[in-house]
Amino acid sequence: MDSVDRFDAVLGQLSLADLHRDAIVAAFAVYADDHSASSIRRVRSTWHGFCKWLIVHHEALDQNPIDYIEAPTSAKWRPKPIDRTDLAQVIAAAQTSSPTARNPWPELERALCAVFVGAGVRVGEAVALRAGDVHRTPDEVAKLHVTGKGAKTRTVPIPPEVVHAVDRYLADRTERHGKVRNTDPLFVRVSGEPLTTKVIDYLVGGWFRRAGIAPPKGALGHSLRHTYATMLIDQGGTVPELQRLLGHSDMSTTQAYIDVAAAGIEQTALSNPARHLLAPPND
Repeated sequence: MDSVDRFDAVLGQLSLADLHRDAIVAAFAVYADDHSASSIRRVRSTWHGFCKWLIVHHEALDQNPIDYIEAPTSAKWRPKPIDRTDLAQVIAAAQTSSPTARNPWPELERALCAVFVGAGVRVGEAVALRAGDVHRTPDEVAKLHVTGKGAKTRTVPIPPEVVHAVDRYLADRTERHGKVRNTDPLFVRVSGEPLTTKVIDYLVGGWFRRAGIAPPKGALGHSLRHTYATMLIDQGGTVPELQRLLGHSDMSTTQAYIDVAAAGIEQTALSNPARHLLAPPND
């Protein structure tokens, strides 16, 4: 009997009498042992809706037993940028492919790194980019058309260095695989197949390894997006500007970058050597 059959067998044995406070509390206690707070909140919400449906439409319960389950609070999300010294080393490592790579393609890695650092895209957005999404207009700043979460699109101005890296990669790709159409994926593997998020994570991880830098927890490509955002804040970027560039639907997400930058400012202020001159003299 597989896991699905076992689940169906157990579910078939449940009755309304099992939906009481003690049983629900005990079940959630077991579930909470190896699930995240976000998973617990989702399951609690689902069960709360189900029990409410039983109460409202069938009068099968006197009260909602899920009310006795306290929803866990979510830890405040904080972006995890890398500092500029580490960033410089990561970029330098991305300029050359791994010496042990069977089919190195340094032009691809340079262009991919440039798009992450110079446009702040998500890994999934980099996968979805098409060759025609890079717009070059004479006498104007080039722009990258990005399709983000929920199929929402945004336009991100990109500096000439990013365009140059992408153009060098596309020229080399044309020599390898023939003419690149606007509808083709922007980033492809040596084989010509589109890059996947898994391959991108592997490439970005290689940059950290070659730079000798311990990679931050979580998606490595996202750490470069976080770094892009915090650098823009350091240069005077505002929350509305950053929200538009990053494609955030909720301004509170963007505000988290401001909070991280503020924490950095606090550390800078505390590093002022003059503070030690203010220490009271020894009695």
